[in-house]
Amino acid sequence: MGESAKHLELVRCILIYVQENYVGVDHVAMLHDLPGSIGCDKPPKIGEFRPDVYAVDAPLTKTIIGEAKTQADLETDHTKNQLRAFMRFLRLQDNAVLVLAVPWQAKARGRTILKALAGEIDAPKTRIVVIDETQ
Repeated sequence: MGESAKHLELVRCILIYVQENYVGVDHVAMLHDLPGSIGCDKPPKIGEFRPDVYAVDAPLTKTIIGEAKTQADLETDHTKNQLRAFMRFLRLQDNAVLVLAVPWQAKARGRTILKALAGEIDAPKTRIVVIDETQ
């Protein structure tokens, strides 16, 4: 499986995770950047970055950002800057959730990176979830 196909699979994992854990509890609007979504269906930019998945409920009580990273992408400065921007945004929200989807073999590393960034950003209330394609 190529890198972009793996990325798309991981984005789909985030969508399934959000649907299974949040949709149906309240009214949740979910925006994603998978092929086929156009225009205003795409997630909003947060700083310089557009997350793979952006979900909010109505009335606004929960904000969820989902980001998919292949193993090679996980260690880049771009990824760390992107996750930093998302955490800065989420720390200002109530009931914020950051979902990172990575290949199963990168799950522990993904969790380590997010915990380090959460400490750096001082985002203790943001819920961090790391999932993989086996879930």
